[in-house]
Amino acid sequence: MSRPASLNPYDKIIDSLAGNPTRIQALFEEERNDRNNEAKEKLLGEEFQGVNVDEILVNTLKNPKYQDPRNCLCIWARPSFQVKDIALQCQLMLKRLSPNLWLTPQDCLHMTVIVVALSITPKELVDKTIKFKPCLKKLASIFHGQQIRLVKPKLSFNEGGVALSFVPAADEETQDIRTKTTDYTYLHLRRDIFALCSEKGVDAETQKGATACHITLARFITQEDHNRNGNPSQEAMASWVTRIEEINEMLAQKYWPHEGSVPPESGSWVIDGRRSLDIRAGTIWYGGGQSLDFESEP
Repeated sequence: MSRPASLNPYDKIIDSLAGNPTRIQALFEEERNDRNNEAKEKLLGEEFQGVNVDEILVNTLKNPKYQDPRNCLCIWARPSFQVKDIALQCQLMLKRLSPNLWLTPQDCLHMTVIVVALSITPKELVDKTIKFKPCLKKLASIFHGQQIRLVKPKLSFNEGGVALSFVPAADEETQDIRTKTTDYTYLHLRRDIFALCSEKGVDAETQKGATACHITLARFITQEDHNRNGNPSQEAMASWVTRIEEINEMLAQKYWPHEGSVPPESGSWVIDGRRSLDIRAGTIWYGGGQSLDFESEP
C-alpha cells in the first residue's frame, strides 16, 4: 500500500530498521528519553524564563465566545478505559504539585496518529474534508485484521506541558490471549495511513515526529505554580521535574514488563480497527471538534 520510500517518510525509517519490532521499539524509547533529557536540561537551566503559557487555551477558558482560529483535520486514536485510568492517576498526582495546571478532560483524551491538515481556515477545512472523504471507507479496513499494541507508559514533558507516552510492543508477553504481538507496529500503521492519504491525493502533514506516540495530559495556563515572587524559580521547577520522574518510576514498576513475569494488561493499549480510530475535524486542539463518519461517501 505504501508509496516509494522517497515520498513516504515512514518507509525510510521502517526499512532502516528492517521492519523489526524490537528495533522499532528501541528507536521510540531512545528518542523519547532524548526528548525528556533535553527538556530537563532546559527547564533546570539558569537561563530558563518560565513555562510556556498556552494563551489560546487561556482565552478559550476566560471567554466562552472566543473562537480558536486553528482548524485541523486529524486521525486520532482513542485510549482504552485502562489507559484513561492511568492518565487520570498521573493527572491527579501532577495537580497536587501544580494546582493551576489545566488537565485534558477524560472524554477529550486522544493521540494524534496522522495530521491531515493543521491550523487552516474554516473554508480550507471544508475543502480539505471533501477531498479527504474517499479515504474514509478504506481507513476502516486498513488494519487487515492486525492489532497494534503499545506498551511502557511514561510521562513525557517540556516547557508546554505533560503527556503520557507509549512505545510499540515488540516481543512482550500478554495476559490477554486475544491480543497477539505481530510485526505490524504503530509505525507501520502511520506509514499506511499516510500512504492512503497520498493515494487519494491528500497531502498529510509531516511535522509530527515519526516516533511521536502520546496523549497530552496537561498544559500550562499560568506561570504562577513555578514562580516565586513573580520570577521563575529553579527550586520549584526542580520539584516539578523530580515529581515527574517519581511518577515515571511508579509507572515502570507497575505497568512495564519485568523479567520472569507477564506485565499487567492494564499497561498495554491495543489499537484495533475503526473502533479505536476517530477522524476529527474542526477546532480540535484541546479535544473538541466533530467526528467524521467512516461510511461517508466520496
